[in-house]
Amino acid sequence: MELSPSRIRILFSEEDLDRIVKKVAEDINNYYKPLTDEITAICVLKGSVHFYSDLLKRLDLKVRYNFVHVSSYSGMHTTGKIRVKTWVDESLTNRYVLVVEDILDTGNTLRYIINYIWKQKPKDVKLVSLFEKTVHKHGVNLDFVGEKIGDVFVIGYGLDYNEIYRNLPYVGYIPDEENEEG
Repeated sequence: MELSPSRIRILFSEEDLDRIVKKVAEDINNYYKPLTDEITAICVLKGSVHFYSDLLKRLDLKVRYNFVHVSSYSGMHTTGKIRVKTWVDESLTNRYVLVVEDILDTGNTLRYIINYIWKQKPKDVKLVSLFEKTVHKHGVNLDFVGEKIGDVFVIGYGLDYNEIYRNLPYVGYIPDEENEEG
């Protein structure tokens, strides 16, 4: 299915995203300050790339960058299958680990990542997500969350529709055709 850019509606503006990221960074700084001055931050690619970059610039810590590339979506729907494309390239043993996710929906991808990380015996693992969908009982305990959203498909600021629209500077959504105005 093709997606016409004219159907995209803004859910969070650039200013909204900046405010959200600053607040999450403040919470993360407050958590780590009494514990450590260094963390390993893992970006869950590709959707988290903008959030990860903006968030880490605001942390008052030494940060080791790392990336995992996993996928479970095709178009606007989850496939239910986790595909691992790349994984962390250094040991996480005895490290403070912060996993940075774009959106928590069903929780399948994040549960997979967390289980694997804990096998490496880190000192601590915390989870941050820009968005948490409230429609599913995903069973994942987020430590830091930017915003809770309903059952809406979002794009922009790293989030995609069939690998496009990640570069939008805002987060938009696609209204249901039967509920769309105008």
